Amino acid sequence: MIPVLAPHPDAADQLLRRPYALREAVAMTVDEAWDRIEDWLRVNAPATHAELPPPAGADGIRAAQDAIGCAFPAELTASLARHDGSGDFLLPPLHRLHGTRLIVAEYRAYRRAEHARSPEEPTWWDARWIPLAEDGCGNSLFLSQTPGPSFGRIGDHAKDGGGSFPEDGTPTSLGAFLESTAGGLQDGLWGAYEPYVDEDGFLEWREPDADLVVAWDMREMNRRYGFG
Repeated sequence: MIPVLAPHPDAADQLLRRPYALREAVAMTVDEAWDRIEDWLRVNAPATHAELPPPAGADGIRAAQDAIGCAFPAELTASLARHDGSGDFLLPPLHRLHGTRLIVAEYRAYRRAEHARSPEEPTWWDARWIPLAEDGCGNSLFLSQTPGPSFGRIGDHAKDGGGSFPEDGTPTSLGAFLESTAGGLQDGLWGAYEPYVDEDGFLEWREPDADLVVAWDMREMNRRYGFG
């Protein structure tokens, strides 16, 4: 049985106690990324912009940390202080950031699932992982607070396989993920995906040639099977 960590001091308070230069650098990384994201959404995807959640209050952040017994990284605290999750805004390609309540709910659900597993099975969820986002298909992202090389990194949690830390160029921190999202919006491309806004002003991420692939498949089906 993996022990649940004792509550740590409020991460927001820890952030405020840091030297000013370091505190400013952390906050500006997250805030500048959110500034760029919001500016793009306001102009190009106003419906998605309107759905962004309000900030999480200090009491809500503190309560969430106490509930899971793990202090939040400074970048997560700064992001929650900007938006309590991401609402209908998806970070590419499919990830929706958790708010404070969902962080707690998901953490408790994962811990229950871990406790239900037999001792012979490999660890499926570590008590020092903080749920960060989900993709709508049962898979999720987490922030590791485990001492060592994974500390502060974003991990990928597969519903059937547990957690891992990809080495495929995926952003390694929440700040880096937000910055790369802002860059993807402004550049029109994030990896293999581009931002697409529908006629109602909602954003989604698509593979650039998705429509062409569908059209080619239909032509091939018509040729092969004599449809149309």
